[in-house]
Amino acid sequence: MVAAIFALAGALIGVLGAFVVELVRTRTENLRLRQEALRLACADFTTAVARMWNLAVELMAKPADIELTNSFHEAHREARMHYERLRLTAASGNVQKAARYALRYAYGLLRQIEGKSLRDDERERGPLVMLQHSLTTLTTEVRREIGVPHADDVYREPDEWIERDL
Repeated sequence: MVAAIFALAGALIGVLGAFVVELVRTRTENLRLRQEALRLACADFTTAVARMWNLAVELMAKPADIELTNSFHEAHREARMHYERLRLTAASGNVQKAARYALRYAYGLLRQIEGKSLRDDERERGPLVMLQHSLTTLTTEVRREIGVPHADDVYREPDEWIERDL
């Protein structure tokens, strides 16, 4: 009788142990997949924003170029789509906020090129510097959310380098 109880207890412990191991493995894999999805969403978003930045530099040289302006608007639509994917993927409100500000300031570049007045938050430093700050904040926040060690250790170009671009 005692042997049967020990056998039953051993079987129960074995089944529970296997269940716990599988549960932990599943949660770990789920976390890894979410982190990878966020990393990809952020990479796609920042690529689209960088395209807007590059088009803005080209538009500074040729502000009346309709094809460049249309390309900029297309890049903005693309960045907006990636932003929405980033919002769906990111758990952190700080990630979402930094991405939205980056999108805002990237569009502010076109407004500046078109001669429209700067928005209140762009007046002191300009949309390009504010864009760079937002992208740095976004990178930091994404790194923090996906668990990168030293998440705050993100290189940011000096403002004087950025201001030379436009």
